[in-house]
This record gives sequence, C-alpha cells and structure tokens, in this order.
Amino acid sequence: MITDVTLLDSTYVVFDLETTGLYPNSGDSIIEIGAVKIKNGKIIDRYDELINPGRLLSEEIVKITGINDDMLKNKRNEEICVCDFMKWVGDLPMVAHNAKFDMSFLDNAYSKYNLGKISNIVIDTLGLSRYLESSERYHNLATLVKRYDIPWDENKHHRGDYDSEGTALIFNKMLNKLKINNINTMQDLYKYPFIIIRK
Repeated sequence: MITDVTLLDSTYVVFDLETTGLYPNSGDSIIEIGAVKIKNGKIIDRYDELINPGRLLSEEIVKITGINDDMLKNKRNEEICVCDFMKWVGDLPMVAHNAKFDMSFLDNAYSKYNLGKISNIVIDTLGLSRYLESSERYHNLATLVKRYDIPWDENKHHRGDYDSEGTALIFNKMLNKLKINNINTMQDLYKYPFIIIRK
C-alpha cells in the first residue's frame, strides 16, 4: 500500500475472530472469521465463515459466542479457511479491535500450517480509541458503538461478522477525527506504534 494515500480514501479489511479460547499457543484455534471491506465509509464486500476446530467447544465459548458444535461439524478446517481469508484480504491494511489478540491467532495458524508470514499493515482500533479519547476510561466495542452513535444489538455481539461491521463503522468515524488532528496518511499514523501494530 502506498503510504501517502489519504487514510479516508483507502480500502481496509476490518475483521474479527471468534476462537475456542484465549491462547493460540496452547491449542486454541479459530472458529469464525468475520470481515468487511470498507472504503469511504461504505462497506463494499463481506466475508464470513465458520470453522471446524476438530474438537468440542467449551460451555463458556458457546455461551459467549452463540456458536455451538452442531454449527461447526460440517465446516472446513482452520488451515483452508485462513488461506481463503488471506487470499480475500490480499495486500490491504487489516483493522481489528484489540488487534494483537486476533493477529496472534492468524500468526499461529500461519506457523502451524507453514504458510509463511503475514505482511499486511495492521491497525488497532483499541489503540486508536485510546489516542483519540485519552480522557475516557473505557474503550471496549460495546462502549465505542455508543460513543460513535453506531446502531448496535448487544445480543449479536461476539459474532465475527457483526463485530467486524460495527468496528468498521467506528473506524470510519475515527478516520474523520484523525483528519481533524491533521493525521491524513498512513505515513502519519506510523508515528503511533500502539495504533499501527504492524507495518
């Protein structure tokens, strides 16, 4: 991606993962990838896929995500789904809320299946929120949708497709606030490693 392209004119992949747990290096894996492509505040494409982790889900994960074993039993495995997703992403910048968590699972999948390394720019909306709203105490997704006046159904929270769309709409409003702060290009964002966690 050319770093002097205006942030508001760029296309981004905003994504969210649901997983079997919190620890990719201890056997947890991805059970859903949800994502949207957004440009100029409009969603131009969508990606959503459930993934069979090859084992039963814990009651806690079923309760949090609403995803159950029956929903996953005939789905494709993590390796195939991650490969397809990253092909769909291409070389576009990737955006996620608490991006270090989601990227840890994608990086782990790349390592497990000998897929190489992910080289995309990665932007974290959690770090971006802390920068833009430094006086605010809370920066979770449920708080940000209210702060940025994004329509939100809490009952659909913790599903990849729904969370990625909410994050994308928040992110677009954040880009407009960055413009007010005279941060207009990706090169400008490089000064903030807590916002761009990979470049």
